Amino acid sequence: MTARALFLSAVAVISLAVTGCAAGVAPIATPTPTETVSTTPTFQPAGDAYANKVYFDWVLEPVAKANQDQPGRALVSALVHAGFNKKDMQVTFDLTQTKVVADSVIVAVQIGTSCLIGQRTVGKDYYSTIETALSTGGCLIGITRKIDW
Repeated sequence: MTARALFLSAVAVISLAVTGCAAGVAPIATPTPTETVSTTPTFQPAGDAYANKVYFDWVLEPVAKANQDQPGRALVSALVHAGFNKKDMQVTFDLTQTKVVADSVIVAVQIGTSCLIGQRTVGKDYYSTIETALSTGGCLIGITRKIDW
């Protein structure tokens, strides 16, 4: 395409655009932003792990970020206070066998055949996932802390 043909094409496009505006074509309305309503997640007692994950995270994240001498106990207690059943929970130890602070503490709640699993790292980061419950029962492999409080 020659420079002249390109120039004439551009002029034609601009002319059509200007003519369309001058001919009374209404501008496209832009939507007005609506106010968003913040909702607090709620516990779904009859719901599965997927229905309760947002609530699980909402309960645990602030607890994980707080200073805790016993993060495992704090995580379990927060979940119990939020409505989860303590008998369906497992938690790892806060300290290693040599009494060193654990790199992470994991808490799990089994709901049906799925598990909500939350992890608090020593740096107070929080992670969570949903996994299938173990065929032997429970969510966590290995020795877990007895929940006796």
